[in-house]
Amino acid sequence: MKHLLLASCLMLSVAVASAAQKTSTDRDWYQWRGPNSDGHSLCTGTPGSIPEGGPKLLWKIDTLGEGYSNLSFSGNQIFTMGDADGKCYVIALDRKTGKESWRTSIGKSGGNYSGPRCTPACDGQTVYAMGQFGDFVAIDAKSGKGIWHVNVEKEFGGKVMSGWNFSMSPILDGKQIVIPIGGDGGTLAAFDKKGKLLWRSTELRDSAAYTSAVPVEINGERQFLVLTEKSIAGISPRGKLLWRSDFPGKVAVCSDPVCVGDTVFAACGYGIGACGYKISGKGTNWKAEKLYEDKKLESHHGGIIVVGDHVYFLTNSQKLVCVDPKTGKVVWENKSVGKGAIGCVDGKLLLRSEKGEGTVALAAASPDGYKEFGRFDQPNRSDKNSWTYPLVVDNCLYLRDQGVLLCYEF
Repeated sequence: MKHLLLASCLMLSVAVASAAQKTSTDRDWYQWRGPNSDGHSLCTGTPGSIPEGGPKLLWKIDTLGEGYSNLSFSGNQIFTMGDADGKCYVIALDRKTGKESWRTSIGKSGGNYSGPRCTPACDGQTVYAMGQFGDFVAIDAKSGKGIWHVNVEKEFGGKVMSGWNFSMSPILDGKQIVIPIGGDGGTLAAFDKKGKLLWRSTELRDSAAYTSAVPVEINGERQFLVLTEKSIAGISPRGKLLWRSDFPGKVAVCSDPVCVGDTVFAACGYGIGACGYKISGKGTNWKAEKLYEDKKLESHHGGIIVVGDHVYFLTNSQKLVCVDPKTGKVVWENKSVGKGAIGCVDGKLLLRSEKGEGTVALAAASPDGYKEFGRFDQPNRSDKNSWTYPLVVDNCLYLRDQGVLLCYEF
């Protein structure tokens, strides 16, 4: 009996350990900006610095086609998008080798800046993605077979603020998929996993910007931040407008807003700069108070990272800044890699220049000042700006530059 009990305990321990490992793996990076929509890698124990000459290249492919789509991961697969041969594709790759598993056409290619911008999301079984002309699709993750397809512009009156096409990414929220589509029917929309429209934010009807919905918790209540050319707003998980304040966006609003406690921080290019908002309330009674604005703090499209009580981003003035989001005060600034995109890994900032050699650097995320832990130049650069964000998943650094995807040991 003791042997049987011991064996049962061992089997249970293995099962629990396997389940924990699976949960950790599946939560690596299954949607835009990761499982928490904040640009923070879940990796720990990564190198404290970038070696001279750069990290070890594990594999490289150059077949993704045109586009700025980033990556999502599920099991042994990577998902992204690209234009080729007159079509827009969702593409699946083998995680270990980069070898293509399948590609599925979802609509036409092109756009103002050719190629898709959306990062697919995957719940382990199904991949969800948006093409640049509003083709919103679900695809079987294993086979690449299409499950459903709707066009949010033609079928739901979706509308984007200006001429750079649909660029938002779907966010998984339990049994629903949340995505800004814009238009008179409501800016933010939620679909079920069969493609049925569940709700729209009928109290917020701005055209969509080039941002995605950001799930946050404020005063203990979950909500989605939505940033448009006119508004910054909080929307409940069922589509009700909780609060709204003016945000005078212009031309192209691209970087997702962030939340630090009860403060929401948003920034745009084209002379708009940054604004901070104090959010208070509960239940159905909410209030947004604008704290400040600084037209010099422009974040074009490289993203904003929260670490501790501060925000970090690469500005249009070619500098990395550390800002106190509650006051708008610039704590420090440094030329770093210039204008570009930002992520976070193991408590450090991962930076990528959009121009020249596409330089990648690792730096401290600290209000004490700028400290760099190495850099390297991306090989195989295209002739386009490297706008796709750098990211680290399962101790691998991924850099996409149009059709090229580089995977490094990290």
